[in-house]
Amino acid sequence: MYPFSRKTLAPVMLLMLLTLLGGCCDKIDVAVPVASDAPIVGGIYRRAFGDAFIVMDPALIKDSNSHEVCRQIYDGLLEFDEQACLQPVIAKDWTISEDKLTYTFNLREDIRFHKMVAGQPSLNGGRLLNAYDVLYSFNRLLKPQEDSQAALFWVIKGSRDFSAGNAAEISGIRVVGSYTIEFELEKPFAPFVSLLAMCNAFVVPHEDAEGQPGGLAATPVGTGAFKWMGREGETIVLEANEDYFRGRPWLDRLEFPVIRDEIERFAAFNEGRLSHVDVPDSQYRNVKQDPLRAGRLIESSLWGSNYLGLNLKQPPFDNRLVRQALNYALDRETIVRLVLNDRAIVANGVLPPGIPGHNDALAGYSYNLVKARELLAQAGYPDGKGFPEIVLQYNRDAIHSRTAEFVLANLRDIGIKCVVRELEFGDHLKTVEEGNVGFFRMGWTVDYPDPDSFLYTLFHSSNIGAGYNYSHMESAELDELLDQARFETDMEKRIPIYHKAEELIVEEAPWFFLHFYSAQLLRQPEVRGLNLGPMGEALMQYRNIWLAQK
Repeated sequence: MYPFSRKTLAPVMLLMLLTLLGGCCDKIDVAVPVASDAPIVGGIYRRAFGDAFIVMDPALIKDSNSHEVCRQIYDGLLEFDEQACLQPVIAKDWTISEDKLTYTFNLREDIRFHKMVAGQPSLNGGRLLNAYDVLYSFNRLLKPQEDSQAALFWVIKGSRDFSAGNAAEISGIRVVGSYTIEFELEKPFAPFVSLLAMCNAFVVPHEDAEGQPGGLAATPVGTGAFKWMGREGETIVLEANEDYFRGRPWLDRLEFPVIRDEIERFAAFNEGRLSHVDVPDSQYRNVKQDPLRAGRLIESSLWGSNYLGLNLKQPPFDNRLVRQALNYALDRETIVRLVLNDRAIVANGVLPPGIPGHNDALAGYSYNLVKARELLAQAGYPDGKGFPEIVLQYNRDAIHSRTAEFVLANLRDIGIKCVVRELEFGDHLKTVEEGNVGFFRMGWTVDYPDPDSFLYTLFHSSNIGAGYNYSHMESAELDELLDQARFETDMEKRIPIYHKAEELIVEEAPWFFLHFYSAQLLRQPEVRGLNLGPMGEALMQYRNIWLAQK
């Protein structure tokens, strides 16, 4: 679901494919004790981030932390619940034409934008949302601009021309009634309704988006369960929306402070200053072995991959033999065992277990120094002679630093010298997006539970520069496979296409395929309703959380 800005690790569970067609799926149980006491109103919930990079404008969100905060403030037509099942929100229902091209959404008529924001009246005055607000929000998302997520929605008819400035309106989006809106696609696209659950498709009021100084980036206004109250230093503060159409949230207030060091975050939790915390690797076994804390540990497999990317346009990474040699030199099993405390599954490719199209039979790359040296010699660098010094760039995090130490040692074993560059996540992401980095750490969790969210988004040539193809992989054969798969509506026919596409990607080796994600959170004893599913904390439903009396 966007470049992943923090660590998470291991095994993954399968969800039903009904999500793709707008259905629901059964809940997956997570290790949270069932509370016998009834929910109560009140309390402040604190959850810390490892950096201050939070984007408040939905059209510009590209990372999971920003999504987590903004989904408390805004709503979309649809949403994924915490188990990645598609649910109606602003849309009360929808129909799909027989040719799978036209989607008609009927909206609820009782949803209001926030009336007061940060103690001041919002410009919309808390008015009712209607279909024209949905149209405005998509026009705003798809208009010509830098840093938007428009490319993800170019399956909508006329949206690409609109984004390019070649059309005055989007021909494929039509208001057909005050509370009814239609979307027409260029071609059938199986996971289209899932796109509408993405945070970039949140609905916003035009008055505040255009009339507030700094726009939504400075003063976010939506229809969500919590309202923007501003920042206290680096801490983001949200307050309960008393008029929320699905009912007032139990909590009075959310606070998102910044504590950059994972050990300091864990100490803050132990001192009672945080409501839940990500468990550092160094503390995981202690928590698991502690009877009191183990019952408050929440673990979930995530649909995401952690990788080291290689920019195929920059030498020496423009040589496939080099990329393959580097992959064979990497001892993933040792990294997972010693750095991650066995909290991860070594990646055999791009698609994690549980996502449709995951291929258990895909061999990936094993640790094989003999093979690595052979390939490096074939590339013209016997024993690493003549190979230039390379730089591994990653965002500041203890786990990335420890992983880098192993990577550098592995590369030294085949005669390659590598140094590191550590940046804050925002700066790291910016330089990678600009194509200025040859060797970089990155992660990805799904935007929507479909292989298209991984393979098309990360490797189709149309997403070079405009999207997330940070490796600058460009293959006509791969593009053809990915185009064919995304417009085939029969999943049984799509999966073999994705298998072939992933095999091609692994052969080209644009990444060091490291490991698949999981998450481990520790909650305070009074926390109730905290759940974690396969799409991670970005889908956290804070409106369902409450605090029992101590």
